[in-house]
Amino acid sequence: MTDPVLTDEEKGALLEGISNGEVEVHSAKGPSYATVSPFEIGPRSIISTNSYPRLRSLNRQFASRVSKQVEALLNAEATVTPSGVTRCTYSDACEQAAGLSLIVEFSAKPLSGPILVSLDATTVAHLVETFFGGQGNDSRNDEPEFFTPGEINIAKLFSMSALSLMAEIWGPIAGFSVEIVATHLSTGVIELVDAGDSVIVSEFSLNIGAKDQSFQVILPIRTVGALLPVFEGQKRDRDAVNDAHWNRALRARVIDSIVRVSSDVGHTRMTLGEVADLKAGDVITIGNPQNSTVLAGSVPILAGRFGVHDGRYAVETTTWLETKSDSSVAKN
Repeated sequence: MTDPVLTDEEKGALLEGISNGEVEVHSAKGPSYATVSPFEIGPRSIISTNSYPRLRSLNRQFASRVSKQVEALLNAEATVTPSGVTRCTYSDACEQAAGLSLIVEFSAKPLSGPILVSLDATTVAHLVETFFGGQGNDSRNDEPEFFTPGEINIAKLFSMSALSLMAEIWGPIAGFSVEIVATHLSTGVIELVDAGDSVIVSEFSLNIGAKDQSFQVILPIRTVGALLPVFEGQKRDRDAVNDAHWNRALRARVIDSIVRVSSDVGHTRMTLGEVADLKAGDVITIGNPQNSTVLAGSVPILAGRFGVHDGRYAVETTTWLETKSDSSVAKN
């Protein structure tokens, strides 16, 4: 048996030299060196999962409540269920529909952009037929080129009813009010949304009269960008700078607040029977008032002596009255 060409110690030294670059590794392209480039993850790097669990939870609440809204609007049994949440471009969202769709554009003040509700042609036709007491149209074989004013009005009624409820459900995380701005065809141009803009599409199944339809609520990122951490389930941190701004603003304006100032000028004791026997014109006698308390609203703030000044009843204040919270702060 022949001895090995390299011992174990020599093999270990060779591997270590290759790994740290001290030993050249030749190939058809020439020598190469083992090097490692440093990679640092920035402190503000964010991994976007696009799962939005909080938004999905809000959609479930919305779907369970909007079913009753739709039943009241159409006078027919209806069931709404969430189908999913996706993030894509606005053009991709429009292309998901099989044919022409009606887009209802809403303003959502104080949010900085629009919210869109997308209804395809079969859904619009089904809503119209059910609204007027029918059982719902069969799916259209021909693709419409436009929507009639009547169809648009029913679609607007449905969309307004749904988004008003969505604004109510979103109240704890973002208060906003909705108002219809315009309606568009899915092939048309919306001034505040470009084809390449990123949007979040919440899709809902709509079952009316045992027939399945669907609609989408489209949220442009420019509208809900500040809410993305909340949609992902993160808690919004308080902004210290913003808090300081409000603190200064409130302190500056509190001195201009108008409060009702009143004072006690005397007291007397009466039985309940005496009070019950009082009638118009009766005189309630009180002792000569000596001391008085000045109140701002219903809060006692000053104590003093009751008297007359320049021919008018007046209170000469002598002492600031401390509340319990004031005294505890003073002790600390």
